[in-house]
Amino acid sequence: MKENTLIVLLMLVCSFAPFDTYAQTSDLDIVTMKDGKVLKGKILRYTPGQSLLLETSDGQQVEVSDAEVSKIQQGANRDEQPATGETGSKTNEVPMAETRGLYAVSSVAFAAGNNDAEGLSLGAGFSQVVGYQFSNLLGLGLGLGIDNYSRRGETVYPIFGELRSFLPFNGKTGKFYLSAGGGYSLAFPRKSLEITLAEGGPIGMLAAGIRVPTSEGVDIHFDLGAKFQKAHFERTLFDGDVEKRDINFRRIMIRIGIGLWKK
Repeated sequence: MKENTLIVLLMLVCSFAPFDTYAQTSDLDIVTMKDGKVLKGKILRYTPGQSLLLETSDGQQVEVSDAEVSKIQQGANRDEQPATGETGSKTNEVPMAETRGLYAVSSVAFAAGNNDAEGLSLGAGFSQVVGYQFSNLLGLGLGLGIDNYSRRGETVYPIFGELRSFLPFNGKTGKFYLSAGGGYSLAFPRKSLEITLAEGGPIGMLAAGIRVPTSEGVDIHFDLGAKFQKAHFERTLFDGDVEKRDINFRRIMIRIGIGLWKK
């Protein structure tokens, strides 16, 4: 019953309402129009083939048709000026990577590694994180998940906090990130697999990854890291004996996820 209730809670978290995306950078963005006019400020939204919304330095919001835009220059120094009459292809074909605001990330994980009892084994899991990115370097989130570490059916349900930082690359921030998390996992008996007692334990994880924004406003996440989990399971064997296992899972983890943002 407890296991079913937790699964329902996970499903409710995953139904988190879709976010509207927006773009916010600390650098100056320069938009050159086809008629030669130059707009400078922060791009709040850019939808290729439709429109671009820019907030100027005096706080006004200007929306222009994408068909009128000649060039977009992201993250320019404030003393940079585009050449008069400069034209060319637009540098943005997808929305800018978000680095501030409310976010939700849903991830599927695949794990491989050793534990104290079985040696090499494979596992899989799912997690949902909701948090707030305060700056490029500081984002805090809370997450729920489900992880299966063993072919013996030993499953845990982590509840954890996550710290996330976006790294600068080629003068821009938002493509690469680091994340670290920790918390506690719950575990429940599974009579169908003869697991009569299950106790979770502390969990920790580290990961480095890349984030790819799309024109649909959804970020695609790929990362590689490590996960550590302690747990205790007792299983009743066919002859009536009880097998007790104190397990320290150590896993290499690959995660694939999608992220949404809201201003």
